[in-house]
Formats: sequence, C-alpha cells, structure tokens
Amino acid sequence: MAMTNVQEMSMNGEQPPAEYIVKESRFGSIDSSPPLADEIPIIDISLFSPSSPQYSEQAENHELQKLRSALSSAGCFQATGHGISDSLLDQVREAAKQFFALPVEEKEKYSRTIDGGFEGYGNDVIVSDKQVLDWSYRLILRVFPQDQRKLHLWPQIPNDFGEMLHEYTTKIKLMMGLVFKAMAKSLNLEEKSFATQLLGDQSLMQARFNFYPPCSRSDLVLGVKPHTDRSGVTCLLQDKDVEGLQVLIDGKWVRVPIVPHAIVLNLGDQMQIMSNGIYKSPMHRVVTNGESMRLSVALFNEPDPETEIGPVEDLIDETRPRLYKNVKNYGRINYECYQRGEIALETLKLQNLVKMELLGSKTVQEVLIQGEQVPDTYIRKVEDGGVPVPVPDASAAQLMDVPIIDLALLAASSITVDELEEFRSALATWGCFQVINHSMSPEFLDEVREITKQFFALPVADKKKYLRQVNDIQGYGNDMVFSEQQTLDWSDRLYLSVYPQDNRKLKFWPKNPDSFSRTLDQYAMELQVVTKTILKVMTRSLDLEDNCFSDLYGEQGKMNIRFNFYPPCPRPDLVLGLKPHSDGTLITLVLQDKEVEGLQFLKGDHWFRAPIVPDALLINIGDLVEILSNGIFKSPVHKVVTNPNKERISLAAFCMPESHKEIEPFERLVDESRPRLYKKLKLQKLAKMELLGSKTVQEVLIQGEQVPEKYIHKVEDGGVQVPDASAAQLMDVPVIDLALLAASSISADELEKLRSALSTWGCFQVSTKQLVL
Repeated sequence: MAMTNVQEMSMNGEQPPAEYIVKESRFGSIDSSPPLADEIPIIDISLFSPSSPQYSEQAENHELQKLRSALSSAGCFQATGHGISDSLLDQVREAAKQFFALPVEEKEKYSRTIDGGFEGYGNDVIVSDKQVLDWSYRLILRVFPQDQRKLHLWPQIPNDFGEMLHEYTTKIKLMMGLVFKAMAKSLNLEEKSFATQLLGDQSLMQARFNFYPPCSRSDLVLGVKPHTDRSGVTCLLQDKDVEGLQVLIDGKWVRVPIVPHAIVLNLGDQMQIMSNGIYKSPMHRVVTNGESMRLSVALFNEPDPETEIGPVEDLIDETRPRLYKNVKNYGRINYECYQRGEIALETLKLQNLVKMELLGSKTVQEVLIQGEQVPDTYIRKVEDGGVPVPVPDASAAQLMDVPIIDLALLAASSITVDELEEFRSALATWGCFQVINHSMSPEFLDEVREITKQFFALPVADKKKYLRQVNDIQGYGNDMVFSEQQTLDWSDRLYLSVYPQDNRKLKFWPKNPDSFSRTLDQYAMELQVVTKTILKVMTRSLDLEDNCFSDLYGEQGKMNIRFNFYPPCPRPDLVLGLKPHSDGTLITLVLQDKEVEGLQFLKGDHWFRAPIVPDALLINIGDLVEILSNGIFKSPVHKVVTNPNKERISLAAFCMPESHKEIEPFERLVDESRPRLYKKLKLQKLAKMELLGSKTVQEVLIQGEQVPEKYIHKVEDGGVQVPDASAAQLMDVPVIDLALLAASSISADELEKLRSALSTWGCFQVSTKQLVL
C-alpha cells in the first residue's frame, strides 16, 4: 500500500484516497458532533494530597468517590489541580505546533524509518493492504526509562524541545504518583498496589505528538480509528481550541469537551487487567475537522515489559473471581492482536480459557476411576474429516539402533576422534542417543522413579492440591487446552521449573512423598552437570569455539522438569500418550520407565521404538540446536504410545536459554557448501509457536532451501502424497473486461456474466488493458 502525505493533501485541498475511507465499523458511523459527555467528570487531584492547602478528609473522600465512579463507567476523567503551570502546557502545545509546521524534508530527519521501529516521525505502520489509515501524523518518542531515549529522533527545532519534554514528562510522573495512590485507595488497596509496577525504574513512558490536518471528508475519515490503549494510564493534553476526541459509553459516542488547562486521563487495558475489570479501558477515537487542524500530546504509562501483571489479589474473591490471566509484555500482545483485527483484552479473559480448559478438566486417572469410555477428545482424527485415525501397533515398530554413549569418556580430555564421530553421527541421523556413566547411581534413579510413582498414586484430591492454574504451565494436570478441536494426550503431568532457582514455584512441589523436594533438587543438580557436559561435547564435535553452546545456555538457563504418568488405555489403537512433536529446547533429558516402553522416534517415514537401557538417560536435541547447527544436527519428531495393560512413568527435563535471547546458525557452520538454512529468531517467538503446537516455516527456514521432513504433509503415521498439480483441469472461469464494468452504460449481459462467475466459482479474472483512470 503506497503511503500518501496527509499534510500535503490537506494543504492542496485534495480528496482523501480510498485507503483513508472508513467503510464500515462495528463501533458505529462517524459523527463529528455527538452530545458532550456528562459521564466524564472534572476531578481536582490536588485534593488527594494532604499537603495541599485545599485538602480535607471530606473533600478527598468526595473526589475519591467521583474517581471510582468515573473509572468504573467511562474509564476517564479530566484532571485539574495537577501542579503543572498553564505556561508549561502552552509551551508543550507550541512545540508540537512548531515541529509539525516545519518543511517535510526537515521533519523527515526524525523519521521512524531511520531505526525501522515505532519511534520517530511518520503515520500509520502498514500491516495489511486492507488497512484503513488514520488521517494524522505523529511523532513518537520514548522518554522513560531515560537510558532508552533515542535522542537522535528528538527534534532540534524548536531548540528547547528536549528540555521542555523532559520537564513536562517529569511533572507528569509526579502527578501520576498521586493518581495511582488515589486509584488504589478508591479500591481499598495498599497505596503502592499500582505504583510499584507503573512507576518503577524500568516502567515505560512514551510521548506521542499528534497532528490532524483539516480533512475535506470528515464524514468518511477518522484521525484515529476506534481502539483501546495498551497502557496502564494515558495522559492527554488536548488542543486548546479544536475538539476531536470521542469516547464510547454505553454503546454511544460522546464528545470529550475541552477544559482549559486540564489533562485528560484515560485508563488502558493493563489497568483494566490489574483492577480485575472494575476499572474500564475505554474505546475511543478521534474525528477529523473540515476546516481546522488539531494538535494533541499523549503520554502512555505502562509497566516494564518483563514485569508480569495480573489482577491485584485483593480484588479477587468468591463474588468477583479472577477475570484475566497474568501476562508479560502486553504491548507485544496488543500489537499482534491489532494486526489480526482482534481486541487484545478479550483474548486474555479467563472465561474463554476456562471454557476450553473445562473440556480437559478431568485428569486421565479420573476418567479411568469413573469407568468411562475413552472420551472423544482423546481420539486421533483426520484434521478436516473428523474420522478416527488408527495408531499403528506399537510392537510392530522396529527398535532404534541409536548408540549408547559413555559420558565419562565424552567428558575426558582424551576423547578420541572415533568417539566424537559416533556422537556427531547420532545427532545428525537420529537426533538422540542414550548416555550411561552419568554419575547418578542406579539406586538414586530408582528413588527418582519411586517419588514419581508415589505422587501419581496419591488420591485425586491430594494431587489436586498442586493443580496448575488455568493461566500457568507449572503444577499438576494434563493438556493446556487452546481449542475445542484439540486432541488431548492420554497422560497426566506434574510440571515444575527448577532453574533458575528463583523460577521455582514451591507451592506446586508435593509434600507427599516427603522426600520429593530433596530428591528433585539433587536430581536437577545432577542433570545440570550432564547438560553442560553434553553442550561442551556438541561444540567440539562441530569444531566450534569453546563453550558456544554453554555460553548460550548461560548461568540463567532454564530447566523445567515434567513428570509424566501414562495410565493404561483401553483404546491404544486410537489414542496417544503424547502427540508427535519436536522439542523447542536445546536438549531434553529423559529418564524412561524401567520396564514399559512407549517412546517412539520418527526417522524417514517410519516410527522406531526407543529401547529401555537400564539406568541410562535418553538425550534428544531440540529445535534450537537444529537451528544453531544450521541443520547438521536434527531435532527429532517423537511421540508416546499407550499400553492397554500397564501404566508407564517417565521424567523429561527441558533445557533452554533465557527467553529474551536470539538464536541463529553459528557463523562457522555457514559457507558456500552449506548455505544458511535458518533466519535469526527470538526465543520468545519460538516458544509461542511451540506452545501452540506448530512452527511457521517462513519464520525459521530461509526460502529456497530443502524443506525439513517434519513439515511434509502426513495423516498421522501414513504419508499422504500431494496430487500432481499438472493433472488438475483448468478452470473455465471467465475473463471480464473491467473497462466495460466501469462504464456507465454497462450492459445486462456483462452484469449477468459477473454475477454468474461469483455465484459458481466465487472468482473471475479481470482485464484492465483499456481502463482509463
């Protein structure tokens, strides 16, 4: 979509292009003069400060009641008594006016395209050809934390711009400290309940200077589309003369009046989450003006993206249950939902997740205890047809010839070339191997298995004391449910984070058996040693610089351990203990059941059984190593089959770097003979794809390289060939002359031809050779 210059079009009196026309909206038509908002009060926030000359307890309580009423209905109010002088507010407006009055080439010196991000001068970020653009220009600047300021994007004209913006935003922060305390007090919370997250050292404040040129079709074009803010609280300094801001209240748009020297405060989505829905994040928009330009300056206050937010615990009780799950980096979620045309806040509502979780709320053990047939949600089906897919007989699969490797020899400085080659070959072909001599005694491994068996043998009510929450992965339960069409795994799990230690949620660590925590802690420490040894040997086997895998894992690398319980299944021919998948890890360490097989790996088009090797650990690499090794090592697809007569247990330890890191193939593994196969990828993004059970090839694999086997289309265990494209017949879809359609004298035959094409094929081809624009 080509970007036009709104300011130039306005000055030239041009009609708005089609991409600015609002064609339809579920939030109503454009009306530049709806009624003024009576529901948006003026609140004197100086009355919240005991040091104010006007303060009294009675006056404060009155303003607190107004505050609570406004934020729980309209979600906004006009703040006076904020302590910011009229002259400074006028200076802020004047700086905005002077900047947008600069020649285009001068403003372009601060373009957001310079850094390729959101900061800087420009208009809408284009995310879709169907996107309706806003009739506005903006200058977006991060002001806090101060060390994140991109000063090369701060205008030099007017020459006091930087000084003015720093002074103004510093005073706003002081004002917000008072407001956050009052908001907490209005909900009978501790004073710091909101300020801790929204005014911390790493909390964000972003300034957005808005310029809305006059628009000749203000009945068809919006300055800003209807939206809610992603922030905690937004502070808006309106134009001194020209209205434009509208808020949706009770399904109707109302105008926000101009109150001289007041600052409009509206809540964002993150405050609605933190208040557990008591306070509202209002839907709002900006209309255009046919004659006058308009300016405004918005400051968005939000928590550090790495800070997890959720409803304040004191606002959750039996009468008002938790409405939202906890979330980090809401800004990213908000942006991704915006691209998909979704309202981000709606996706975080627990009522949606709870509804789906209830589909899998019973553990598998409960299903068996109650004597139920295997529920339909566990039956493997063809994706589109709903037809059950038989699971091949587990005993028919061949045993893997994966090597058994002595870890003591790998760790030795005298490791031979042959031993390294055996290690490398195992990871390049199978993606896994079994390791012995790992320093854990058979007796200790038996103890680990025993605490697993004892936990899953507890009564259901005792295990449910450690039940994971709907919005959490740690704890006891089974599949996280994301859709009503999801096929569930025939297994129950206890999932615990062990490293870094501050990630441990000890409330989920069972007290019975009483040796559980001690045994798990020791097991995790032993696994750390094994993990670091294997990462070092992987480095040597690829002839890389020392510790490149270990350095990526780092001291803050994550290790999560999943205790798996697979009850006997009456329909092993239709049900899997674990769906086919590859791991989104560096490496995974598996302690198998001592007697019952179940784990299988895919090689080529065939599944192979993983043999039980007494007291060995099975090690398989994950997707991260496949990417880092540029495809030399393979991240294997694997699954777990069920057993009709015997229960099975296992423990899997998943090791991965910190989620903020990026990965890409090591440079030494990229050359002319082996070009780069994978793009750079953020681990947070990969983790999300893994959680949803899929990978986006475009995100990982560079176009033009060989497609990894795991992306080949299959129906479960039998390959499906895609039909030859050349064997398909050509469509007899018509070719229609657009010039004839565009003519005022279009014939009935041409109209019928168009109608017939769309009612039969739903498409047609268009010829435009003679079209005159």
